[in-house]
Amino acid sequence: MADKIAREVFGLLFETSTEAVFIVDRETQRIVSANVRAAEMLSREVDSVVGLTLGDIAYESDRDLGPPGHYEDVALRGSDDYPVHVELHVAHVDVEGHGALTAYTARDTSERRLLERELVAKHTALFTAHAELERAHAQLSETKRELEIRNEEIAMLAWRAAMGELVAGIAHHLNNPVGALASTLRRLAGLVATFPDGQRSEVGRLLGRVDQIARRIESNVAAIVHASRSNANPELHHLELPPELARVLSTFAGQLEEIPTKDRS
Repeated sequence: MADKIAREVFGLLFETSTEAVFIVDRETQRIVSANVRAAEMLSREVDSVVGLTLGDIAYESDRDLGPPGHYEDVALRGSDDYPVHVELHVAHVDVEGHGALTAYTARDTSERRLLERELVAKHTALFTAHAELERAHAQLSETKRELEIRNEEIAMLAWRAAMGELVAGIAHHLNNPVGALASTLRRLAGLVATFPDGQRSEVGRLLGRVDQIARRIESNVAAIVHASRSNANPELHHLELPPELARVLSTFAGQLEEIPTKDRS
């Protein structure tokens, strides 16, 4: 009877369709005919498909596939129990002499489903890689900012160290003439002590004023040296200056050493 139904009623559909076709008796829900494409899709022989119920070949136990319409992502059961995903078109057909029938046309979407899963996996991997790239970029930006801050700190430390060395060198060369001046004043004070009383008073007053000026100079130089040392960072003695700056300071210090000092005593 199945062959008769296929030949007399659905022969053209079976012969021309590239999709799987099942003909189901609507009352018994048994397959009464199927084309070769349907058997191939389920990895079965046509004769082994005829006589099965729709429930025998469908995993969709919770979906009613009887009403006419279009059903997406329906899982049919292959001969190895491996699911075959299809798009299912359902149409009711009333054939005189054969009763109420339902034609199921199935299009295999397993390959498309596999490609969609691969696409989703690649999209997820791409999204993850993009998130990792954004985190790496943010970390790189933060590292760059910290490096710039550190470079500014190092430049400031180098500048303070250079200024400290420069001030110390200048103070050293100022102390030499101030020391000579103080020595000269002491010798003059000894000479003034031998002057007559009438001359000693005026000269002594002038010497005292000069001595105050000399002490003020000494005090100012000492204050400059102290300020340069107190402003310096305690880690400066661990700092290695750039070669160019070291050469400049060395050359400048050498030139200071060559400045002649005269003891006017």
